[in-house]
Amino acid sequence: METGTKRSKGTNKKVLGGSLVALALIIGIALFSMFIEKIPNGYVGVVYSPNGGVQDETLGQGWHLVGLFDKVTVYPIRMQTVNYKDIQVATSDGKSVTVDFAYNYSIQPDKVVDVFNKFGPIEVEQIEDSYLRTRLWDAGRKGIAKYSVIDTYGEKSSEAAVNVQNLFSDDIKELGFVVDNLTLGVPKPDESTQAAIDKRVEAAQELERKQIELKIAEAEAQKKKIEAQGIADYNQIIKESISHEVIQNKWIEKWDGVMPKATGTEQLIQIPIEDGASGSGTGQ
Repeated sequence: METGTKRSKGTNKKVLGGSLVALALIIGIALFSMFIEKIPNGYVGVVYSPNGGVQDETLGQGWHLVGLFDKVTVYPIRMQTVNYKDIQVATSDGKSVTVDFAYNYSIQPDKVVDVFNKFGPIEVEQIEDSYLRTRLWDAGRKGIAKYSVIDTYGEKSSEAAVNVQNLFSDDIKELGFVVDNLTLGVPKPDESTQAAIDKRVEAAQELERKQIELKIAEAEAQKKKIEAQGIADYNQIIKESISHEVIQNKWIEKWDGVMPKATGTEQLIQIPIEDGASGSGTGQ
């Protein structure tokens, strides 16, 4: 009995010892992880220490050892895509439209510390939803105000987008934000504006239809004029090509040799006989 009890106690000690080792390992890993920071690919990290403030040196992608109380904020240095829905702006003709915007942006690596100093340790998505959205709305308001509501629907839509992008880019570039490929969605006007647009579109279509009809009529008239001129030229050529000799020759070719019965000035058919031929007959 004593031997069995000793074996049981020995087994319990081994189990307890193993559990303690496993617990110590887990605690060690947990503590170690508190000093490890992973920076994703395409991002850099800004380190803030309660004791030393913001560190000038940023963290590149990969794993890094940091202080226990250090706070790391990551910023994208590769292009990110942002979409904003239902931003209201006004056009040059005083129409209010709602527009969707989409753009790409990144932050210059040497400017991320400046971004942190301005906004503090907040996620970049918060900057997108607040500061960047406000600045884009202001650029959209100024940029689209140069165009009529019809222009924003038509071929000048891309021109307006470039104008907005330039204003937006110039506004935020000092902080290190780089903007690329801004696009405008199809404007969504209010009911009264849509009715006015429909009328203008219908008027433009009607004008285009009339212009097409006019061009067709002009083409038809020109065609008839050319045809008439061609006929007149042909008749003139025929007229100039027919001489007295030609007529006489044609008459002779068609004559069956029988003299017409009508004589004198009342005869129905004039026989084209040369004067010389008449004189010869008289002489006989």
